[in-house]
Amino acid sequence: MDISFVFSNELKFRLARHAAFWGVMIAYQWLVDFIVPAFLEGASYAIAHESFFLSIVYLPGQLLLTYGILYIVIPRCLLQSRYIAGAGFVILFCVLAGVSNEFSYRFFTSGPHPLVLFSDKHSLGLHRMLGVAGFAACIKYMKYWYEKKYLNSVLEKEKLKAELLSLRAQIHPHFLFNTLNNIYSVTEKTSPVASEMLLRLSALLRYILYECNKQEILLMQEFKMVHDYLALETVRYAKDLDIQIDLPADTGNYLITPLLLLPLIENCFKHGVSKMIDQPWVNIRAELKEDILQVKIMNGCKESEPGNNGHDHYGSEGIGLINVRKRLALLYPGKHELKVFSEPGVFVVSLKLELNRIARAYEVSR
Repeated sequence: MDISFVFSNELKFRLARHAAFWGVMIAYQWLVDFIVPAFLEGASYAIAHESFFLSIVYLPGQLLLTYGILYIVIPRCLLQSRYIAGAGFVILFCVLAGVSNEFSYRFFTSGPHPLVLFSDKHSLGLHRMLGVAGFAACIKYMKYWYEKKYLNSVLEKEKLKAELLSLRAQIHPHFLFNTLNNIYSVTEKTSPVASEMLLRLSALLRYILYECNKQEILLMQEFKMVHDYLALETVRYAKDLDIQIDLPADTGNYLITPLLLLPLIENCFKHGVSKMIDQPWVNIRAELKEDILQVKIMNGCKESEPGNNGHDHYGSEGIGLINVRKRLALLYPGKHELKVFSEPGVFVVSLKLELNRIARAYEVSR
C-alpha cells in the first residue's frame, strides 16, 4: 500500500494534502450552511451562493488560525510541554483570525460584518474556526504519533540486528583488554610508538564497546574518539600524510549519537588517502554555534579515478555514505543537512546537525 500521499515530505504530496484538506473543509462548511437552512426553510440559489461566498471570504482567517496551531503551537509549545505558552498563542491566533475575517468581509462586501469573530449567523464564528483548526490538529497529532511509532519500530529492528551481529563475532571484552594491556607492557620499553598505538586502539575499542550502546553521548567524547583514530592513521602513514584538524575545545553539555562522525572520516582514508601516491592530505573542521554543529571534511583524491571516496563507477554513493544518511534520517529527522560533493582533486563532506543538550535529552527520555 502506497502511503506517500499521507506521509511523504515531497513538495507535490504536501501541496496535494493541503489542497485536499481545504477542499473538503470548504465543501463541508458549504453543505452545513446550505443544506440545513434548505431543509428547514427551503432550497434557494441565493442561500447556496451566499454560503459558498462566505466560505471563501472567511478562508484567510481559518488559514491563519489553522497553520498557526499546526506550525507554532504544536511543535514549539505542546510537544515541548509549554502548555501556558501554547494557550497564549491559541488566543492570539483566534484574535488575529477574527480581525482577518473582519477585514476580508469588508473588502469583499459593501459594509462591515459586526463581530465576525463571534458571529454564528453564517456558522463561521469562532467555534467553527476552532473546529476546523482542531480537526487539522488531530490529523497532525495522529500523523506525528504514527511516524514516532514507525521510527521506534525501525530503531528497534536496527538495534536487534546490530546485537545479533555483535553476538556472532563477540570476544569477551575483559579478555580483549587484558591482552592489549599485556602487549602494551611488553612494548612500552622496546617500542614506544607501538605502545602509544595500543593505547589509542584500546581507547577506541573501549569507546565502541561501552559507549556506543547509548543513544547519545557527550560531544567531547566523540571528538576524543576522532582524535584517537586520527592519531592511529598518522602513525600508519608516517610523514607522508598531512592532517589538519580543528575541533572546538569547549563542547559544553551538547550530546551526539555515537560513531556518527567516524564513518565520514574513515571514508577519507579508505577511499581517498589510501589511493593517493603523492602528498595525501585530510582537512577536518568543526564549528559549534548555539545548538548547531557544522562539520566540514575534505581530503585529496585522484582526479582520474572515478568512484573516489565511496562512490561507485557510476557516481552513486557507496554503502558507507548510504548508512550515514539512513542513520541521520532516523535519528535526526528534520535536524540535519548532509552534502557530499567532489571537485577536481578534492572530496568534500559537509554536515550540519542540530544537537541536544543534556537537559533536553533527559526531558525527552522521560
